[in-house]
Order: sequence, then C-alpha cells, then structure tokens
Amino acid sequence: MSAAADSVFLVTLEAVETPGGPTLTVLAFAKAETPDAAGAVATDELAGFGWRDIRALRTGELVDFSALPDDFRDAVATAQRFGCGLIIYDEP
Repeated sequence: MSAAADSVFLVTLEAVETPGGPTLTVLAFAKAETPDAAGAVATDELAGFGWRDIRALRTGELVDFSALPDDFRDAVATAQRFGCGLIIYDEP
C-alpha cells in the first residue's frame, strides 16, 4: 500500500555514532511515499552524519499529529520542511 507523497513516517533505528561507541536508538521522522522509502531516507540521513552499522527496526506512518508528544513536534516539523528530523537517545 502506498501512502501520499507528503506522508511522514516514524522510523526507529539503531546505529553507532562513533567508532567503538555504543549502539544508540534513533527516532527518525521521514517524509516519503512508502515505509521502505522512509527507512531509506532515515538511513541516508544518519549515514550522511557519519553514523555506522545503521539498522532500521520498524516503521509506521503518522496519522494523528495531534497525538504526538510535545518533544516530537520539532523533529516532525523538520521532517515536513526538510525531509527528515531526528531524535537521538544518548544512552544505549
């Protein structure tokens, strides 16, 4: 099933920021047409920042923006404007 071109997906990833560092959890909000495309957008965004060992774990389309926690809103707005917004958890 294909979503609309302006859909935003939440992609949960694991990746390593620095060589020898721990695997961290990253939430990526990615604007894309399909879940697979959103995973690629999120992976490319992290790779562009030099992250390694990137694994997309799950992806879901956002359908109710009003239900998002306040601390997600800036990342979603970034995704809507630029294609991808990230929230990085600094503990494994």
